[in-house]
Amino acid sequence: MNIAFKRFFAYLIDMLIIFIIICLIKQFLPVNKYEIELNNLNEIYFEQKIEINEYFNEAQTITHNIDKSNLGINIVNTILIIVGFVIIPFISKGQTIGQKLLKIKIAKDDIKLEDYVGRAVIINGLGYMFFMFIILYLTNDSIYFILINLLGFFQILVVIINCFMVLYNKNKCGIADKFTGTRIEKI
Repeated sequence: MNIAFKRFFAYLIDMLIIFIIICLIKQFLPVNKYEIELNNLNEIYFEQKIEINEYFNEAQTITHNIDKSNLGINIVNTILIIVGFVIIPFISKGQTIGQKLLKIKIAKDDIKLEDYVGRAVIINGLGYMFFMFIILYLTNDSIYFILINLLGFFQILVVIINCFMVLYNKNKCGIADKFTGTRIEKI
């Protein structure tokens, strides 16, 4: 299997593990009343009972409240990203769980903890999560809504660009590889 595809599947495996853990944890948490409010707002909007500007005005407040009330689960998600993409590869000499399964590893002549952190900030959403924590309590509903959506779009764009770089770059390096001076190698 091509190393680019191994990277992709390793990433999917690692993200799936985090997703499953978060879903299991959420099963034991009470239903978030703001998520119910957002679902109701979506239904009202799709039934064309309100205009788009009214929808966005209400969605901004609800989204801000959802993220404030989900602070604990977002902290757990951040910890899981740090463990899965920083601590585990640091301890296991450059391999996440998915990379172990697919027999690839993160490599660099003198790899340091900062390299794993840099990779996680760029391609694993760690930068997104930290920025979200900062703006969550420092901005009002509308500014938060705009910033978090722009940041989310930017994070998705970075991951897509990274995928294309890995697929079409002759040395199969992505954005995080270029930034940290790392590479992915077969074992």
